[in-house]
Amino acid sequence: MTIQPAIQLHRRFSITWLRSPWAILASAILGIYLGSSHPVIATAIAPLGELYLGLLKMCVFPILLSAITTSIGRLMASHDAGQYIRRILIVFPVGLLLSSVIAMIAAMILGPGRNLSEATLETLGVVVNNSGISLEMSLTGPIPQEESANIASFFIGMVPDNIFLALSEGQTLKVLVFAIIFGVSLGFLKEQQANSVFEVLDAVYQSFNQLIHWFTLILPFGLCSLLAYQLSRQGTDVMLAMINFIGVTLATFFVIYVINTLIIWQRSKQSIWTVLSSVREPVILALATSSSLACLPSAISQLSEELKFKRQTVNLVTPLSITLCRFGSVVYFALGTIFVAQLYQTSFGFTELIIVLFGAVFAGMATSGVTGVLTLTMLGLVLEPLQLPLEAVLVLFIAIDPLIDPFRTLGIVYSGMATTAVIADSEEQFSTH
Repeated sequence: MTIQPAIQLHRRFSITWLRSPWAILASAILGIYLGSSHPVIATAIAPLGELYLGLLKMCVFPILLSAITTSIGRLMASHDAGQYIRRILIVFPVGLLLSSVIAMIAAMILGPGRNLSEATLETLGVVVNNSGISLEMSLTGPIPQEESANIASFFIGMVPDNIFLALSEGQTLKVLVFAIIFGVSLGFLKEQQANSVFEVLDAVYQSFNQLIHWFTLILPFGLCSLLAYQLSRQGTDVMLAMINFIGVTLATFFVIYVINTLIIWQRSKQSIWTVLSSVREPVILALATSSSLACLPSAISQLSEELKFKRQTVNLVTPLSITLCRFGSVVYFALGTIFVAQLYQTSFGFTELIIVLFGAVFAGMATSGVTGVLTLTMLGLVLEPLQLPLEAVLVLFIAIDPLIDPFRTLGIVYSGMATTAVIADSEEQFSTH
């Protein structure tokens, strides 16, 4: 009789500890140690991190499809539709432009590409020259298709001609557009007909949300594996040569993190410690997985369940802001453009600054559904009008991307959460209306 309660107590303690910040901290420290000191072990345990990331991504599209469709449908059927649509149309563009402005100011003041030493310039030149042939070969493959893309083709490509193909190929933007159109059509159906569909979608959402809750038990193991593998892949020469740009980039993302925290704190009416505790999980996931989609279920859950924002609005706005706005990419492209201009000692007037401001926004939005090196090639959308070379510097950005990508993802996810906080009402505010 005494053994069974002891076993249950031990099981509860283990589960509680696995979900505690101490387990996350311990796994992060172990991952950093293995990645920096034992790259062979880091490579050996990499499949564990890939498995965890795959489990998270498995839940993304069902949650995205059910949450967006249900939220759009119910919003269209409610009297609050116009109010939230107006908020989205105002907050999204303002947030994107502010992100670009902050990055431009940081780059112009701190000057990551100015006054570089001869040794640093020589190292950067060697990297570019040594990679010229292989880069040219890669640019004759699939990359030019992305470079030749324009804004019109981007918007045309958003519409899925086969939703099942889009789902199977993981084309997030097309799935998002389908969910929006489907949700709008449901909003105009008779209430009884639409409710039956909403109930099914709600069940899908709750089921996969429960899976996400279970997967948090293996987060420490996945985090350790992912961190170790990422650190084991990074070189040192280019990192040291690009240290100014890396430092300015990380500092800019930190400033944006603080601003977003203050926004969520002010809008949620919770204590600052409650806010920091609530956002911990999506922040850790962003840094560990470098996948904004993998963070989406956690971001939705924390905003609605822990910070008490209205669930219907959170389910609608969070996927839209994370998928469409891509704040982290906007910041990075603005920083990168100013860095390249400083590297080539090109001065900017008012017209050029306007091109950077809006070009970074459009280039960032164009990264929706794009991964890997193709994300970085979107920088060409900003550099080309300024007559700055992409091919000559692309390899530099590729070399440091394993370090920068997690923070760029954090910028996308956390800024998306702050945007949701600005648009959504808390449950307390909503109940008083």
